Amino acid sequence: MRLVQTLWARLLNRWSHHPAIDYVIAGLTTLALAAWQRHHILTHHSEDQRMNIYATAASVAAIVGGFGTAAISQYATSSGRRMAVLRELYGHQLRRNWVGLLTSMLIVSGGCLAVMIIDTKSKLGWPGWLVESLIAFGFCRALRLVWLFRLLIDVSDHDAGSSNRGTTIEVLDISGD
Repeated sequence: MRLVQTLWARLLNRWSHHPAIDYVIAGLTTLALAAWQRHHILTHHSEDQRMNIYATAASVAAIVGGFGTAAISQYATSSGRRMAVLRELYGHQLRRNWVGLLTSMLIVSGGCLAVMIIDTKSKLGWPGWLVESLIAFGFCRALRLVWLFRLLIDVSDHDAGSSNRGTTIEVLDISGD
């Protein structure tokens, strides 16, 4: 069990320090699906359904990118001993992760919208593979965003419970209820 935990920690550490791995994961996922299914995921969808899928994928990617900006704001405004150590030791990797997240969500949104523009046929060829890889890539980056949020929340929670932050402000209920 200890070996599995050590291997998992090393894998997570490598993944967290190298955001470009998400490109590889998305590419391998697309290739695996291509080998398994022999066609892209949009093959059996009508043109109207494909347009809805493109619009939905672009919208979701934009929303996830918005969550990324919230995480950046939380990082920028957090203070405390543990956050200071996190910034000092891993600030470069965290910034690289966030820039990669925001950039990738623009790529996913823009790519889906570009395919929406060029999809004018009843059959979809290579753009279907592009959308499939964009969706896989967006999913990988959304997982990375969840990891970043959890990291920041854990650090902020720890710093908030720290004894060197001062006293907690007590809020009195003055509503009269």
